[in-house]
Amino acid sequence: MTLCLGIVEDGLCRPVLYKNYLNTDNPFVLERCEIYCGGPVLNTGVLYLARADKLPEELPAQEGAALISIGMPCQAIIKSSLRLFVLEADVRLTELSNEVNRIFFEYNTLEQKLLDCVNKARSIQYMVELVAPYLNANELIVCNDDYRVIGKSNETVHINEISGMSQPGSDGIMAPETVTFFKNDIIFNRVKNYTEPFIYDRSIFLCRAVCMNVFRHGEYACRVVLAEDVNTFRGYEEGLVRFFSSFIQLVYDLSAQRSDILSRDHMADMFIDLLNGESVELWRIENRLIQRGWHLPCSFLCLTILPSDRDYYTRTIPFYCQVFNRDFKGSCFVEYDNVIVGVADLSYYGGASENYISAYLETFRDGDFRVGFSNVFTDIADLHSSYVQAEVALKTGRRTFPSRWFFKFADMCLHYMEAKLTEELDGRFFSVRRKS
Repeated sequence: MTLCLGIVEDGLCRPVLYKNYLNTDNPFVLERCEIYCGGPVLNTGVLYLARADKLPEELPAQEGAALISIGMPCQAIIKSSLRLFVLEADVRLTELSNEVNRIFFEYNTLEQKLLDCVNKARSIQYMVELVAPYLNANELIVCNDDYRVIGKSNETVHINEISGMSQPGSDGIMAPETVTFFKNDIIFNRVKNYTEPFIYDRSIFLCRAVCMNVFRHGEYACRVVLAEDVNTFRGYEEGLVRFFSSFIQLVYDLSAQRSDILSRDHMADMFIDLLNGESVELWRIENRLIQRGWHLPCSFLCLTILPSDRDYYTRTIPFYCQVFNRDFKGSCFVEYDNVIVGVADLSYYGGASENYISAYLETFRDGDFRVGFSNVFTDIADLHSSYVQAEVALKTGRRTFPSRWFFKFADMCLHYMEAKLTEELDGRFFSVRRKS
């Protein structure tokens, strides 16, 4: 791993008499350290160690070279472009060399451990725990594009605590009010395509954060967030975040599909097959329903949820699928054909669709959703037809009653038939006149 001079300076924990750089201007270019033994030029990527009285008056250096001087060197070296910091003259060169090499070894070991994590498919949470000790006690979080925390350095999210916000659920899914803020936050949406580390200034959170986006097939996939929640940033946090994010990027680059990073919902996969009109074996259907704790035989309800325009823009549809799956008892929701499709086991609701609808009306209204409901059906293999019913209810209802926000197929059926009968020919031309 390449380091910056600021990391070495902090790692030494020794008094610095002089330095000619700022920690905010600290490129990660140093590959190793060497004791200066003479030579015409200091080479790129090398951190040299030397006693000041052993240095020549002129010491040309390539860009990216650096020097730790024991004692104050001559003015020509101080005024040069060489990156430099000076330690007290009583420091022993051999001890200094051992300490600096220890720092390089420690970070190289971290780099190798993170690479092993990628190769062995270890969790992102495990990777966060590996790098956390190097972040000056500040909090590190990794959030994916579904608004789920998939890695965090603290047991609870500290920046949520200090900002008075709800904690993510046990599954890592953020609270709906947090997501509502993000999807309407200009800054949050503006930075989604940034490919370099950036500072996310105080807004919803009461502290700054260094962030870096991770992409999959060119699309935003997740964000690494390092909060300034405990200690002031030292100046090279952007470099550390870039370093760690490169391994998260590798995880996404090597994953054939999203399920390689987060486990898939196999019932959802089965429902998508049924929605596509594909044949699914009966044993597979029964196994999935039983694993979910659903009751057989039972009555089902299909619903189609149309998100708001803001949800399409901010890509919060997968988030709401997760929230509904977590909070709606006896339900399974999937993203399908640009809408959210839900299937409910009505045995959890006394077998009545009205009980299900009334239980979640406020949730749908608060999310600014429009919802279509199918008729009740008893064979899950009929899901595709029931989905069509829910779609018909939604489309017909929005056209006929634009001020409403939920529609049942039983109520919309006649309106749908009327629209179909008259979509090519006006209704008045259907009357038959008898000849006199």
